[in-house]
Amino acid sequence: HIIEEVFDEIHRSNLSKLDENGNPIYREDGKVIKGPNYFPPDIKKIIEKNYGKEIVPYATCNLNLAEVYRFMKKFDEIEELYLETMEIYRKNNLHNDYLYASVCNNLGLFYQDTGRYQDALDLHKKSLEILEKLPEYKLQYATTLSNMVLPYLKTGEKEKSEDVLDKSLKLIENTVGKEHGLYSASLNNMAIQYYNEGEFEKALKYFEESAEICKKSFGENSGNYKSLLQNIEIVKERLGENE
Repeated sequence: HIIEEVFDEIHRSNLSKLDENGNPIYREDGKVIKGPNYFPPDIKKIIEKNYGKEIVPYATCNLNLAEVYRFMKKFDEIEELYLETMEIYRKNNLHNDYLYASVCNNLGLFYQDTGRYQDALDLHKKSLEILEKLPEYKLQYATTLSNMVLPYLKTGEKEKSEDVLDKSLKLIENTVGKEHGLYSASLNNMAIQYYNEGEFEKALKYFEESAEICKKSFGENSGNYKSLLQNIEIVKERLGENE
């Protein structure tokens, strides 16, 4: 009940009233912030003050903050937050848990964002080691495999990149089917990566496969389908330039 206790303390100090819809209104640095999903930044400080820095809720705050920073491209403190989170999970005997695998994967994505491709591969491999023992997370395993495509391409290991891509797509197909949005999204992501690497024929192949699935699932008027058609035209133009 740590989170409930922390929010009680935050409510006592920051909550002034409810809005017309019954949502809490917080005051922070003189500003009014509304909303049922508002996550006050004080929560990490309160957990640390009352319970210390070695419990899982504190690690979860670190992880959430790191993800926000990664999305905002604020890279300075991200690695430290991820590494501290991993250390807390290890101390709480969660080093073989899905939570730990998730942090490894996310830190790997951060390393990709910053061009540290070998470090990214090492983290993704660690994530796979854990997920292999957790069969209920097949889609997460497939996603981690697909996350390895770019770093393998960047380190000049194209055969391995194609191998993990193939394994990822087969696993998604066997788990949710080829008509699922996740399968289409994976094809699209792979197409973008191949395009960025100048592999235009492969990019075209995956864009077209993704578009076919997207058309069946969401229709010709969907934004995703129209975007895929635009990408296909761009790739065809690049292929024409290279002839």
